[in-house]
Amino acid sequence: MSPKREFRGVWIATVNNIDWPSKQGLTSDEQKEELVDLIDFHKSNGINAIIVQVRAAGDALYPSNIAPWSASLSGKQGDAPEPFYDPLKFMIDEAHKRGMEFHAWLNPFRVVSNIQRADLSANHISKLHPEWVLTYGHMKILNPGIPEVREHLTEVIREIIQNYKVDAIHFDDYFYPYPDFGATLKDKNTYYRYRNDAANIHDWRRENINQFIEGIHKLIINEKPMIKFGVSPFGVWRNERESVYGSPTRSGYTCYDHLYADVRFWLQQGWIDYVAPQVYQSTEHKNIPYEKLVDWWSHNTFGKHLYIGHAAYRVGESLENGWRNKEELPKQVRHNRAVSTNGSVMYSSKALKYNKEHLTDSLRNNLYFHPALLPTMPWIDNVPPNAPAKVKVEKKSEGVLLSWEKPDKAQDGDSPNQYIIYSTTNSKNPDINNPADIIAILSADQTTFVDKEAKDIHSFKYLVTSIDKFHNESNAIQPKEAPKKSIYTNLLPFKKETIQFFSGLIINSFQ
Repeated sequence: MSPKREFRGVWIATVNNIDWPSKQGLTSDEQKEELVDLIDFHKSNGINAIIVQVRAAGDALYPSNIAPWSASLSGKQGDAPEPFYDPLKFMIDEAHKRGMEFHAWLNPFRVVSNIQRADLSANHISKLHPEWVLTYGHMKILNPGIPEVREHLTEVIREIIQNYKVDAIHFDDYFYPYPDFGATLKDKNTYYRYRNDAANIHDWRRENINQFIEGIHKLIINEKPMIKFGVSPFGVWRNERESVYGSPTRSGYTCYDHLYADVRFWLQQGWIDYVAPQVYQSTEHKNIPYEKLVDWWSHNTFGKHLYIGHAAYRVGESLENGWRNKEELPKQVRHNRAVSTNGSVMYSSKALKYNKEHLTDSLRNNLYFHPALLPTMPWIDNVPPNAPAKVKVEKKSEGVLLSWEKPDKAQDGDSPNQYIIYSTTNSKNPDINNPADIIAILSADQTTFVDKEAKDIHSFKYLVTSIDKFHNESNAIQPKEAPKKSIYTNLLPFKKETIQFFSGLIINSFQ
């Protein structure tokens, strides 16, 4: 049986139009139509969270006072969509309409992904502050060692969380760049200027990223504490040959030693709410075996959430033995559940659209067949909403009608964000811990539901609960059968004495 609570995410990449929009220069209506179709597609396959890349390289998929418009939209960096609309607001609204979380994915330090193809606008940060920029191989990054750079990126995040109802801020694996042999990261002058007590340049680089992550954590806590903060690093923090705390892997490079991202330390400090390591190797990989690495992460999250990043794009590849097996990714998801991770994220959206080796069919018809509520984060919010009020059930010609009233706000001020309907047949009470008993997840503006499958009101049992924004669930309420209407109902609003008078006349007329 699938778990009742599970994060089921998908990354939607916008850089180079990988996933959305399908190409540059689409009209605003075409972009919207593509996005709605994409969200509906993922919703139909059991996905309950979308992670959309809203900043790929010093740009933005939203109107910003800090960064230029992304070229992925209009085809030219700095040009707004035509006719104008706000893609980020549109994406958030469409996700929330469908009961899905929206995580805003940013590449904070990367500002040019390919210097040979870059056509930058005049207000791009690399032109406004060239002294902040490092060139490394074919790319440009903001220098993490400069305090003003970290302050600038904090303002980028502040702009998003102040203006948009995002559920989470999400960083991927690009902090300091991946090793590019033959290229040199020319930040020694910055190191000598700002090194303070750092023992060496490597410790200094790590501390730069630590300060940045801690700063974003403090920003969110101080200004929007209900927003989650997550990071998706390269899958290996450190190998066991490099640290007694490392994983039983033999990776050529690691988060800690090469990308200077000490993710395990961030989890220990409580600076991030979830980690989504990119474990893109198969269960048969010799140096980085999937199952052993996932097991390691499951013991190193320090109470925070663990979502495993899956390489859906590699399904069916011939370069690695494990990926030739069409059951590889379903096997990975089942292993996640066996070691009590909190869910999965698929990279990328396009791979699911292609349905490689029938992976999407496996999700829809098997692994994600039953709906899943998102996991709760009690360190952010552990107060459940009040249960639906005055829950009733009655037989109608089209099926069984359930109705209820919106309850009062909970102690923390939260109203229901959704309602859950559980149902079973043969007079058996529903099990609210069994997702197979969920027949509907409704938005907060819905206070009725018709079970068209039910023909006999007495053969079906129902429970109704409320869910708040952080997926805390109320007590379950069993509906009462609505009272049948009496002869007096149609005589209202006459007084009781008047009704009795006319009733007497009717009775006397037959005597």
